[in-house]
Amino acid sequence: MANKQLLTPEHRSRWAVVAASFAFMFGVWNPYAGFGVFLPVLSQEFGWGRGAISLAASLNLFIGGVIAFGVGAATDRYGPRGILAVSGLMVGAAYLLASAVSALWQFYVLLGVLLGIGMSGMYIVPTATVSRWFVRQRGLALGIVLAGLNLAYVTGGPLSAVLINGVGWRTAYLLLGGLVLCIALPASLFIKAAPAGNGLAVSAGETSATLGEAVKDRRLWLLLMAWLLLGFAVMTVAVHMVPYLHDRELSLDLASLALTIYGISSLAGRVLFGATADRLGTRPTFWFCALMQALSLAWVLTGPSPSVLYILIMWFGLGAAGSDTAVVKAASEAFGVRSLGAIMGVVGLGWRCGAALGPTVAGFLYDLRGSYALPFGLASAGLMASLVFFTLGMSSPRPSTNTSR
Repeated sequence: MANKQLLTPEHRSRWAVVAASFAFMFGVWNPYAGFGVFLPVLSQEFGWGRGAISLAASLNLFIGGVIAFGVGAATDRYGPRGILAVSGLMVGAAYLLASAVSALWQFYVLLGVLLGIGMSGMYIVPTATVSRWFVRQRGLALGIVLAGLNLAYVTGGPLSAVLINGVGWRTAYLLLGGLVLCIALPASLFIKAAPAGNGLAVSAGETSATLGEAVKDRRLWLLLMAWLLLGFAVMTVAVHMVPYLHDRELSLDLASLALTIYGISSLAGRVLFGATADRLGTRPTFWFCALMQALSLAWVLTGPSPSVLYILIMWFGLGAAGSDTAVVKAASEAFGVRSLGAIMGVVGLGWRCGAALGPTVAGFLYDLRGSYALPFGLASAGLMASLVFFTLGMSSPRPSTNTSR
C-alpha cells in the first residue's frame, strides 16, 4: 500500500518540486558563494577596502530582506513560479552587468541593489512552497532543497578561482551570470504550488496562523533574533574565510578549498540534520548544531594549522546547515502553512539583517585591526546567543487565539 502511495501523481509532484527547488537555489547561489574569492582581487585592482567591497553583500541582503516580506505575501496568493522566474532573470543580469564595472558605486548598484531585489525570494519562496507539500517528511524535504545552497559552496568558490585565474574577473562574472540563466531560470518553471486541500501539508494539531496573529506572537520575534545571529555568523565565515586563509599565505586556490569543504559538509548536514529533526525533534537538533558551530569557530581563534582549520570548517558547515534547517522547520511548526510565505518573509528579515551585518562588520574590523580575531570571536558569541533565543522561542506558550484548522 505504501509503495502504491509513493507512485501517485501527487507524491511524484511534490518530490519533483523539491528537485526543481534544489536546482533553483543552487543556480542562484552558485556565483554568490564565490563572493569572497573576488574580494582580494577587486581590492588589489581598484584599491577598494575589504569593508567597502563587503558592503555590497550587506546591501543586497538587507534590500532583499525588506522586499522579501512582499514577495512572500505574493507567493501565498499567486504561487511561486512567476516570482522565481523573474528572480532568476534579475540575478543573472546582475552578474552579467557586473563584468563591466569600473567604480565602486556601480558595484553597489549591480551586486547590491539589483542582486538584492533578484534574490529577495530566493530562500523564502522555495522553502514556503515545499513546506506546504510536506508534513511527515518536511525536515528531510527542506534539507534537500536547502542543500542546493550548500552545493553552491562546493562549486562556487573553486569555479570562481579557476575562472579568475584563467580568464580574469570580468569574464568570470560574465560566465557566472550565464550559468544562472541556464540553471535557475529553467528550474523555476517546474516549481508549483501545492494543490488546495491536498492533505499533505496538514497534520493533527498543527496551527495555521495568519500574518496578523503571528506578528503578535513573541515566538516569531524570538525566532527572528535566533536567525539573525545565525546569519551574522554564517556569512561572516562564508565571505571572510577565504581572505583569512589567503592572509596566512595560502594561494587563492588552496584558500578557496575552504569553501568547497564548507559546501560539502553543509550539504551533508542539510540532509542528515533535516532527517534528524523529523525523528528526534527540531529543538535538540538546533542545540547540537549551534554548539558545534560555536565551538569550531572559537577553536579557529587559537590559530591552528591550515589542515586543522579545514576540519573546523567542516564542523562549522555541518552545524550551520543543521541549525538553519531547524529554524525553517520551527517556523512552519509554530505558525502552520496558510501564511507561511509572508511569515517567513518577516523571520527571514532577521537572517538577512544578520547576514548583511556580518561581512561588513568583519571587513571594517579587519581594516581597522588587521586581524580576523575580533570578527570571528563576535560570531562565536552570537551563536551562543542564538541558541538562547531559539530555546526561548520554542519554549514560549502559544497564544490563546483560535488558529486551528
